[in-house]
Formats: sequence, structure tokens, C-alpha cells
Amino acid sequence: MSIRLETHQNGLHVIDGGLRPDTPAGLHLQLPAAPRMGPAELAAELAELYAMALVRDLPFELMQDPHCEIWIDASTHFTLHELLCELRSLSWFNDQALPVPGPVETVLCSRTVCGDADQRRGLRLNGDGQLTLRSLFRGVVAHRGPQIRLSTLHATDRANCAETEPCAAPDADAPMSRWLEWIERCSGASLALPGQGASQGEALITPRALVGRLHASHPCRIYFNAALRLLGRRAPLDPGLEAIATPGVVSAQALLSMMAECAERSYSAAMRMQGRADRLSRPSVTAARITALLAREDQPVGGEGDLAACAEELAGKAPQLLHWVDRMNRAQGGVRRGRADLHLPSLRDDQPSHRADHVAKAVVAGALSTLLKAVFDSRRHARLRMVGSQGTGIDIGAEADRLAADVALARSVSGNYFQSENYRDLRLGEAIACHVLRRRFEAQGQSLSLGFSNFDGQMVDLAVHPRGATGHATLRIEGRLAPWPMEAGRSGSHLAVV
Repeated sequence: MSIRLETHQNGLHVIDGGLRPDTPAGLHLQLPAAPRMGPAELAAELAELYAMALVRDLPFELMQDPHCEIWIDASTHFTLHELLCELRSLSWFNDQALPVPGPVETVLCSRTVCGDADQRRGLRLNGDGQLTLRSLFRGVVAHRGPQIRLSTLHATDRANCAETEPCAAPDADAPMSRWLEWIERCSGASLALPGQGASQGEALITPRALVGRLHASHPCRIYFNAALRLLGRRAPLDPGLEAIATPGVVSAQALLSMMAECAERSYSAAMRMQGRADRLSRPSVTAARITALLAREDQPVGGEGDLAACAEELAGKAPQLLHWVDRMNRAQGGVRRGRADLHLPSLRDDQPSHRADHVAKAVVAGALSTLLKAVFDSRRHARLRMVGSQGTGIDIGAEADRLAADVALARSVSGNYFQSENYRDLRLGEAIACHVLRRRFEAQGQSLSLGFSNFDGQMVDLAVHPRGATGHATLRIEGRLAPWPMEAGRSGSHLAVV
């Protein structure tokens, strides 16, 4: 708000504009553009969605066995190794097959198109530059662990049959009872009392079951349940927060308040991105166009050049994958005469009623996973025995990463989102969490620090130094000062005096 001050000179007014020295930083994000994919990456992305559709009824415990067989019908079957070989034959997953970068219109490699393409591709490969079963199901998160499994935090998710309804969150210093009521009302999460078992649904044995669980629950429910369980088990905070003398800065209510703000801002950002003119076509639309292109005898015209190159890549380098998809579609009842049916196989009743109902799940997951990693001690040696009394405990950082990857996996298995969109949405949520932490802790004006590993596997350190009545926060990635992620800059100068 501008303040008008009278001066001694007639007709001259001074407007005191801009931020005061004691005003905490606001939260102004520059929403990321839609991923720009070349034909090679688009072919690989669509092939991954085909592969996820083919194995969505396979138990997770069998996905590490390359000799495991998947049967589509009485005469069509393949092994996971054969499926992996089909994916590896694509240019995007094969360094030797990638063309030399050239003009955007002629190159199959999207490295010349989008700066994030190399990072997205690197996360799909192992340390030797190869696509493996583990890296395939790992998604776009560089979480740790050699096994293909879901996050242990799913065990903390308490099912609630009550209908959820949105309402304003309590103040950060409100009693814990009000926060518990709000959490249960808005997300369906609830606090597990001593001796009270978790009322969980069916076991998450297959990708299909994972999709059903996440689509049927509020995006924040599993995160609020995990946070309440961590708080109930007195999980240690980040060492830089444990040293703070003022307890209100990192109280349970303060954590829940930050989670509520992150969720609200994540939902708002996700909805705004849906209105962008550069948003991608849906995978099902792309698959339908690929089906139509491969069924045509004539050459593509107009703007179909990139899509035609994608279709040629799939048909020429992964013909068996397309054959298996065609057979699955026919086995599901989509019998068509003539050319192959390469539509994305439907999940039928497990598919949500409308994709907009779940558009914010990955952004929310990215924000809340980052918040859990930042506030709690997520160092690699820090482990907490949280679920039951068996085992040696869990690594909060690794499990939060896995949970975000599980949300992204469910979106891919449902066929509604490309992996490149999962990559963007998780990192948008990560940026939102960083800015919420910055704004909250700068307002406290106390010296503190915290650290966590981001979704790219890099070490992030956030430190706040007192400066007057507030504080000044800095961000370091791998020990080097870094700009705040996705912070909206200003091209022009600020008006100071009129």
C-alpha cells in the first residue's frame, strides 16, 4: 500500500512506495512453461506410458525380475527384459542413436529445444547411461535405494470415509485441537491415538492399486497423516532448527500451517498452468493421432512433421511394443479391423471422472515432500522407527522422495500425464515449499538453517541471518549460492517518488 505524505511545497506529494526494511519477502513465482519435447523425447515418453499400461497389474515385488512374464492373451506374452529392450532401442534412451544437434526443425533430439531435457533424460538412466527396470519405475526423482518399492509412508495413511470440504486454515498459533479438526475436515487425515491401528484400505500390491488409492484420496491426506505420525513419534527436526530457543518457530502448529499454505499455493499454481496457451496435448490425444498417422498411406501435411517423426521412431524402433499395445486394446474389447489400435489402454473404472480433479496432485506432492525433508532431520544417517516395532526404521528424506515419485508414477500409469509434466510439476512444488520456508523464517528474524536433498539429488541449504526486525535468507545448492527457484523477476524499475 502506498503512503501519502504532505510536504512543505505546494502541489508536491511524496509517495513512499516499495518494501520497507522490516517487511518480509513476498512469494512471487514465475510459473514454468510447458515442456518442449522433440520427436525423440515424445516417442520415448509415449513408449513409457505404453509400458506402464502393460505392467499395471503386475505386483511390484516381481518388477525387479527381468524374466517375469506378462500375458496379454492366450497367444501374446513377453518378459520384462523384452519390454526393456524395446524401450532401450529408442533414440532417446540410446546415446549412439541420438542424432547430432542441428536445427530444431530437423533434429530428433530435444536437447536443442529445452534446457531441462538433458536433466529429464539423465534421471531416466542409471550411472552407466542405461535404462534399467529400477530407473524406469523410479520416474523423475533421484531418490535413493536399489529396490523397486513404494514409500513406507503409505503405511501411515489412514483411510477416512467422511466427505472432505474446503475451508480456511486456522492461524499458525491456534490450538492443536483446531488443527486436527481442520485437517480431518479438509483432507480426511486424522491422528492415530495410542493403541489405535491404522484403518488402511487394500494393500498396494500393483500399480493399478496405487492409482486407485491416490485417486480416491485427497492430495494432502497421506502427507498430513505422515506429519502427524512423525510428530507423534517425536521425530527429530533438522539440527539447524533444533537449536532455536523460541519453540513457536517450529512448533507442530507452525509445520501444519506451512503445509496448508504450500498445498493452497500448489493448487492455485496448478490451476493457473491449466490455462496456459502452451500446455501440452493430453497423452491419449497424442496416442490417437499416432494411431491415425500410422494408418494413413499418404504423407503428413502441415504441422504434423514432428508427430510424424515420433510415429516413425516408434514404428521403426519399437514395433513389438506397438504390437503388444494393439493386442491389449483388442483384448479389452476395442476390436478394430485393419490397422493397429495404438490408443492408450484405458483403466476403465479406475480412471478419475475428470483429469482436472487430480491436476494438482504432483505439485502438492512436490511441495509437501520438500517441506517434510526440510523440517525433519533427513540426513542419510538419520533414521526413525515409525511404523510398528519391526525393522530398523526409515529414512525420512528417502521416503518423502519415494512418495513424490509414487504420485508421479500413478499419474503415468493412469495415462493422463507425461513424465516431463511430472518433472515440471514436482519441481514447481519444490520451489513453492522453498519460498514458503523463506517467507516464514525471514519473518521470525532468528538465525537458523536447514538442509535437504532436492529431487535432482543435490544438497540444498537454506540459512536465515538476522537483519533488523526480520531476517535475510540465502539458498545454497551443493555449497554454492543459488537464486531462489522460479522466482519472478522484475524487468523495469520501481516508482519511488512522484
